[in-house]
Amino acid sequence: MAKLQTVLIDDENSALQSLAYELNAYCPEVEVMAAIKDPVEALSWIPAHRPDLVFLDIEMPALYGFDLLEQLPMLDFDVIFVTAYDQFAIKAFDFNAIDYLLKPIRKSKLIQAVEKVRERRQQRLDKHGLEALMQNIRVQSRSGLEQIALPTGEGFTMVHVNEIGYLQADSNYTWVVMATQKKYLVAKTLKEMEGMLDFPQYFRAHKSYLVNLNHVDRYVRGQGGYLVLRDQTQVPVARAQKADLMRLLHM
Repeated sequence: MAKLQTVLIDDENSALQSLAYELNAYCPEVEVMAAIKDPVEALSWIPAHRPDLVFLDIEMPALYGFDLLEQLPMLDFDVIFVTAYDQFAIKAFDFNAIDYLLKPIRKSKLIQAVEKVRERRQQRLDKHGLEALMQNIRVQSRSGLEQIALPTGEGFTMVHVNEIGYLQADSNYTWVVMATQKKYLVAKTLKEMEGMLDFPQYFRAHKSYLVNLNHVDRYVRGQGGYLVLRDQTQVPVARAQKADLMRLLHM
């Protein structure tokens, strides 16, 4: 596979030099094309050179990383955000195949982030994840995370959290199944999605299922107890989860 053509954007020279060194030492699949200190310069450099991957500092005095992305004509590259401020590690990141790294960057986290980009490009999943991220940030800034943007083959689809019927684990991915039975494959584990969907109506019924209790029609008791959703989908309930389920359902 060809190397990932990469540009580094950070207003601190020391951060650029350190990241370039670590990528060269630990990530042979990456080729650093340029290290840019001025984000305004990057506005013209990126469209002209079409990199595969951008390491982007979030908080820069001339232009915030998010503002830079807003001004670019196309978002046809992968992004790994870099920040010294963990308040920027907002929920919106975790709904998409987008990574962020906290300074100082740990070697293991850097290798893991680059590997995720490489795998994503190989599988061609979530190719519109960056656009979905930006939409999630806009939505969150207006009204809280009541809607999320799920990447699709054509772009991204906005869904309300109450319209999700259940989520099902599929290895390192998760199927998001709507009440209409329409499905979306998201490049996040079920545990990660559970952490993001921190709403009282969501219940981890089983190691492979997170269910929206607002769409439950009934519970069938027994050793192999299960929930039946309004669309008649059956969701298994793990034995260890039954007591919590009974409490939530006031049974």
